[in-house]
Amino acid sequence: MRAFMTENPTDLDRPQTDDYQAQVEHLTAINAILTRLGATLLDFDTFLKELVASIVSFVHCDRAAVLLANDHTMTLEFGISSYRLASPDRQANLDSLRLSLFNPDEDPLIADWLAGKTVLAQADLVSPGSTTGWLAHLLQTSSFLSVPLVHDDLFLGVVLADNAVSSLPLTDAHRQALTTLVQHATVPMRSAQAHRHIVQQLADTVTEMSILNQIDRELNDTMELNAVFQMTLDWVLRFTNAHAASLALYNQDKDELRFITDYGYDVSADQLVRLRREYGPGIALRVARSGRAEIVPDVALDKDFIPIASNIRSKLSVPVMREDRVVAVITVESKRLNGFTEGHLDFAEKLATRAAVAIDNARLYDEAVHEREKQAHILGNTADVVMAVGHDDRLVLLNPSALAALQLYLNESYVGRVIFDAIDHTPLLDAYRRAKGLGENLVEELPMPNGRIFHANFKHSASLGWIIVMHDITPFKEMDKLKGELIATVSHDLKQPLSVMNGYIELLMMQQAVAPQGMHSVQMIRRSVQNMRQLIDDLLDLAKIESGVRLELKPVQIHAVVSECVDSLRPAAQNKSMTIEVETNDSLPCVVGDYSRLRQILLNLIGNAVKYTPPEGQVKVRAEVRGSTLRVLIQDNGLGISPEDQMHIFDRFYRVRRPETDSIEGTGLGLAIVKSLVEAHKGQIGVDSRLGEGSTFYVSLPVSETQP
Repeated sequence: MRAFMTENPTDLDRPQTDDYQAQVEHLTAINAILTRLGATLLDFDTFLKELVASIVSFVHCDRAAVLLANDHTMTLEFGISSYRLASPDRQANLDSLRLSLFNPDEDPLIADWLAGKTVLAQADLVSPGSTTGWLAHLLQTSSFLSVPLVHDDLFLGVVLADNAVSSLPLTDAHRQALTTLVQHATVPMRSAQAHRHIVQQLADTVTEMSILNQIDRELNDTMELNAVFQMTLDWVLRFTNAHAASLALYNQDKDELRFITDYGYDVSADQLVRLRREYGPGIALRVARSGRAEIVPDVALDKDFIPIASNIRSKLSVPVMREDRVVAVITVESKRLNGFTEGHLDFAEKLATRAAVAIDNARLYDEAVHEREKQAHILGNTADVVMAVGHDDRLVLLNPSALAALQLYLNESYVGRVIFDAIDHTPLLDAYRRAKGLGENLVEELPMPNGRIFHANFKHSASLGWIIVMHDITPFKEMDKLKGELIATVSHDLKQPLSVMNGYIELLMMQQAVAPQGMHSVQMIRRSVQNMRQLIDDLLDLAKIESGVRLELKPVQIHAVVSECVDSLRPAAQNKSMTIEVETNDSLPCVVGDYSRLRQILLNLIGNAVKYTPPEGQVKVRAEVRGSTLRVLIQDNGLGISPEDQMHIFDRFYRVRRPETDSIEGTGLGLAIVKSLVEAHKGQIGVDSRLGEGSTFYVSLPVSETQP
């Protein structure tokens, strides 16, 4: 093997006299070549150049070339060579060389290469139309040596070598040298290919991400369905280098495709419709039904293929999915056999995902526009004030009625402005601050700058902020005022004759002018007069409160009020063997209120609890701080209140009509008075109750900013 290191090719035939020295030189040469090849692993093109140069130098041949296997196209392609062909056409044919690996049994040379055999091809021994003869003709040589590149049973390509320049014969020494070098070169070649593949994958990934980002931007810039369809086909055509494409919507209920957009077909739109009507949608419908993408490498072998465009050889169809339903199918077609790769499929599926989102967004946008127009029409024609305020206190919505009620300019836009800057000081702003402070829904009556009185509902929305709806109740307030004045006048006039009646009854009882058997009747008359007088007092009190009672507001310690009320009601509770528990203390913050009116509120609520709780029952009074309010709760385990009665419990003259309550006296005005007093204190009252389980009345009052 020493002859491989000499400059004279004839040394290959020289007898080996020193086998040990030859082996050393042989291994040294191989090692040097592998070292040079290893230094070029990061650049595959440089690696191939070094490999060809090493083949010529080590094997002592005139020329060498490398053909590379392409797994995607199943071909052998020209990689690199040291050939310099005189004819430009021959050189171009060599550079564009493609040898099919599809049917190796039909070509002995291809079959030998795939079997890993080294072949010394003799052009004069084969037909000119064979691969051997064609290569010999292309390379302008009578014979060439070929060795397959195989690594772990993976076919990488073929190395070709010849002596077309020197016309020296290719001997067994050439064969052995080339085979040895190729065997050692396959490992670094595979590493170089793997590195190139990784680098190419990274580059392809970066390119794909860039393309997908651009697709996202373009799809997000439009809400038109036709534009989404056209963009989708445009991008899939560009990325896959396909020759034709189509997009069809799928109706799963009817199991039918409706083609929306087509590109690249050499027939008219009407002809496309006729052909699809006659032959059916073919492979696209199969993909729509299965919901699985398909690559058809050779459409001639697929029974469902419909030949619409001429010379189509391969096809790729991808379903567009939305919520586990196929809504459309994207199809691309190529004139190349096996024209689509797994990379094309992956990109098409990602594009289909984006198209599905864009289609859904466009549909939702159309629905949202229609819904917004409908809501705008409704809000624009409603007499109620409707406003929406975001979490950042900026106005989101005002209808025309709100502009009129707040005396704002009709031709000016207030959306996006801070509510405190857009609206002058009104009770609305104070109520809005209270609602935010409570962090819960709030209902109030608000007098507005235009002289109208509104029933305002502040409702908190976790997603939006605050929704304010105000209903004009001015006519009702005016009617209520007239009714209150009538009640006050009539009640005052009724008190005079009642006083006379009560005086004569007292006189009869003092003089005992009535027989003992008639005294019971006198007592009943006296009791009825007292009930009538209590009713009149309640009516007068309610009229006075609703007409605008003056409260002496100051910090009040709620524990003191509760204690006084409980002390006054404890005898009544003891007569029924009941217990009253108090869970309040002096550490609670003061509330803003009128002491006497707060006493009236709690006395009524605790008294009702005692009155409507059976003997040996229990009443509990407790208080808790909730944000900027103090909540007082009066809980009993009495009869309870039905949901129907709870809706009217605070109405005037409303009494729960049940057999258990027939013997309990009352005017039906107590809770109405309590509600009016609580609202006069800028507070809230409510009830939670279940039949047979008792009731809990709660009163929320604003905490005083100044504490003793």
